[in-house]
Amino acid sequence: MGIRSTGFSWVAVALMLGAAATASAQEVLKLGEGETLTVSGFINVTLFTDRSRFGNFGQGQNAEWAAQTELSTDKLFTDGDIRNTRISFDFKAQPVLGTWAPRGVLELDLFGGQDLPPFGDEQPRLRGRLAYADLSNGRTTLRIGQYWSPMFGEVPVSLSHLAFPLGYGAAGMVGWRFPGVFLYQELLAADGPATAQLQLAAFEGSGPPASAEDALPVNAIGSGEASGLPQLEARLNFGRKSETLRWGAYLVGHADWKDTTGTGVEGDNLTAWGFEAGGNVAPGRLTVHGNYYYGKALGQQFAHITQQGNVRGWGAWGQAGYDFTPSWSLWAFFGIDDPDETRFAKDNPTLPALARQVNRDADALLRFKAGRYALGLEWFRAMTRWNTGRTDADQFALGVMYSL
Repeated sequence: MGIRSTGFSWVAVALMLGAAATASAQEVLKLGEGETLTVSGFINVTLFTDRSRFGNFGQGQNAEWAAQTELSTDKLFTDGDIRNTRISFDFKAQPVLGTWAPRGVLELDLFGGQDLPPFGDEQPRLRGRLAYADLSNGRTTLRIGQYWSPMFGEVPVSLSHLAFPLGYGAAGMVGWRFPGVFLYQELLAADGPATAQLQLAAFEGSGPPASAEDALPVNAIGSGEASGLPQLEARLNFGRKSETLRWGAYLVGHADWKDTTGTGVEGDNLTAWGFEAGGNVAPGRLTVHGNYYYGKALGQQFAHITQQGNVRGWGAWGQAGYDFTPSWSLWAFFGIDDPDETRFAKDNPTLPALARQVNRDADALLRFKAGRYALGLEWFRAMTRWNTGRTDADQFALGVMYSL
């Protein structure tokens, strides 16, 4: 969409976005020529106290596993985080080829980096999350752009961990977003009680740079990109809903290849593979959901406690929630990711021992909801076994969300 001869301009977009901020949730704005814009997202704030430090990803809303060195004294610190805050722009146009209509989506959040205290941590930068264009006739959708890989399935409920969900890259929650081509085919009528969908995807190869030259910023070529081959995934969704029971399930298969010597050097590709199964069931006020994965060299999909290379392992998580009233609910989460450190040592005899050998995450959330507003008290704990020993870290959080 660009500036139109009808007098439409980006000034008008700014005015309409301002109006959307005070309008109802996911307000649909008419732009002319049959095009609409839906603005959605949420404002999310987490105030937290940590006991000891979390590792690699960071503290606050992206805490996932305990740091390798646990604090021996003066373990507590308190902070705040707004980086989960997200906004999405969804443009839709009228059909252009029979019943086929185009759509474009751009989604942003505030995980684009931040500077050090005392002032930089209060000014996080924007990050592009999703950007894609669809062509759909309702039953078949062709999507080209950056979107979630089919391995990104069930998502745990939380008010502190949203952009980095509970257990993400740490305790069985896997999947990432990539530029690519995605095909979605509905297998059953959308208005029936049962649903079935096939997803096929071919998207950008990914992995860490395999050589010093590829790691230069001017090159920035990962081992997956260097293979010249895409990642491939297929997923089958199916489910059913009634007045008393709702359930859904999915199966995913994955394959990709990584050039372990990078560009400009002869070498063999490492074949990566994996599968995942997950789902949810909601009888009445109770909700139970989770997933399980097993695979090899899936670090770019946040598997193996987000460790790259020739690693094998599995992960799983489960969460149960109960709605005591329409406003009050209680949620409990547990997940584990367990790379095979013994197999890693056998397959990679010249490399040091695998650093993160097993991680377990636990979480409890008491949530209050009233319309677009949600407030929660949450406890999150990571228990991580490194090759140097076990460390633990805890987070106690007050989270608030306002849904746009």
